[in-house]
Amino acid sequence: MLATFVITWRETIEAALIIGILLAYLRKIGHHQEFRYIFGGAAAAVVASALFAGASSLASRLVDWIGEALFDSLILLAAVAVLTYMVVWMHHNAREIKGELLSKADQALARHQLWALGTLAFVGVFREGVETVLFLWGLMLQAGPVANVTLQVAGGLGGIALGIVMAWLFFKGFGHLDLKPFFKVTGVLLLFIAAGMLSSAVGRLISGGWLPPLIEPLWDTSWLLNERSLVGSLVAGLFGYRSHPSLLELLVYVGYFPLVLFWLRKEHHDLAQ
Repeated sequence: MLATFVITWRETIEAALIIGILLAYLRKIGHHQEFRYIFGGAAAAVVASALFAGASSLASRLVDWIGEALFDSLILLAAVAVLTYMVVWMHHNAREIKGELLSKADQALARHQLWALGTLAFVGVFREGVETVLFLWGLMLQAGPVANVTLQVAGGLGGIALGIVMAWLFFKGFGHLDLKPFFKVTGVLLLFIAAGMLSSAVGRLISGGWLPPLIEPLWDTSWLLNERSLVGSLVAGLFGYRSHPSLLELLVYVGYFPLVLFWLRKEHHDLAQ
């Protein structure tokens, strides 16, 4: 529940900020009549994201032949890759997003290609929508049969609602507020979520006979905190907790963080040059 809340909260704010930046700029230069292109593009992106979710569910049924363990692992690995890239990219490019959006909006207005405004809104919202679908799919696979669908849906809707409210407040007189701490904190949480997904993917590959566990189980703390309990499921979803992990799962989980830190430093070094 907490993991779905964090993901939908952050993704909603990112999408809402894109829409808000475009609307605020159009209002500033006196182009209120072009608002309809922004709203139209955003609405189309929401519909397209829902269609993508439906298509993904259908595709999962069509590829059952590769085996449930392998397919689930591929989805989890894809979610980890996209989630990690998103956090790293946002960490280094957040400042440039507004400038790029306004530059493209100016080009669209100068060339009288108003449909391009809708395209900007569509691409921004649809990208966040696809990421959300992939991340939530990964979380549901990670939770497995113990997943409480009602809590997951409640967490997702709560994140969306709070994200919309925060974005609305930001553009209604609280634009001086610094969102950097929000993105930093949620970025760290997302990396823990990604590490948990990666460990789950390895666990499924082990159960399918694709990888050796090395030592299994390494320990058993189910007597202290079980994933089937409410608290256990929340900790498992947010931090990737396992009550009886294998040694390979633990090594992958712990090894994920140094690799991400190396990537972050490398990107910072490349940008500084």
